[in-house]
Amino acid sequence: MKYPHYDYAIIGGDARQVYLAKELVSSQKKVIHYALMPPHFHHPFLTEAQTLIEAIHFSSCVICPIPLTKNKAALNQTALPAPLSPTTLLQELQEGQCFFAGCIPEDFCKKVREKNVFVYDLMKNESFTIYNTIATAEGAICEAIQNSPQNLHHSQCAVLGYGRCGRTLTNYLKGMFCQIFVASNQEEERSVAHTISDIVGSLDDFYQHAMDFDFIFNTIPAQILTEPILSKLKPSVTIMDIASKPFGVDYKAASRLNLNAIRCPGLPGKYSPSSSAKAMKKIIEENQK
Repeated sequence: MKYPHYDYAIIGGDARQVYLAKELVSSQKKVIHYALMPPHFHHPFLTEAQTLIEAIHFSSCVICPIPLTKNKAALNQTALPAPLSPTTLLQELQEGQCFFAGCIPEDFCKKVREKNVFVYDLMKNESFTIYNTIATAEGAICEAIQNSPQNLHHSQCAVLGYGRCGRTLTNYLKGMFCQIFVASNQEEERSVAHTISDIVGSLDDFYQHAMDFDFIFNTIPAQILTEPILSKLKPSVTIMDIASKPFGVDYKAASRLNLNAIRCPGLPGKYSPSSSAKAMKKIIEENQK
């Protein structure tokens, strides 16, 4: 059976990939998708593949999720009941194709290149990662508002880590008139944080004042909020953990202490998938070989 040629194959992902498909077909691009989360939509330029092979083999460009995998063992997708192996995906990629995804493991990148497939990690694009922090910060604030009985306005907030996400989040919180303590063990980050934050210190400094905060936003991907620290916090505190794995909170301890600690992965896909999809489309079109 012969299949038509598609400009793009979209495999797996979250709502960002759904909106990306909409953006691409609106530009008259032929798109085939597989393991795309619902809700699906209908368009004459959009086709649902029945198999992974059908999706990949007849497409010029393959677009996968951000991040590409869950624990490097399965493709990041929720549409299929069974896991989809990255190895299976790799086997089906064809010489001359383009491959886009985010947070691609380096060993996977190497194997893709060995097949003479052009590979591009969206999360290594500086403009996209900065844009991604906007969606992350807005999502974190939405989650904080929904999960706390307190106003953010004039609250005492701690932001742990002052990388890209920490900086954007601090700017948003200052715009809401929060009192901000930025904690980082990186001297350069602390120097930059002094330009906008009310107080800046190390993590040890934060630990000494941990009981003062109404909201704690963690961006550091390491378990820094351990049981001894959690036991010092206000019972009314709201902890927003927006770090990647292994996350920043001892959640078992937080549960024992009856603390409001919320893990918030994938905020751009939850809160601003349409805006994220527009940014993804632009970068893919600019970098496609």
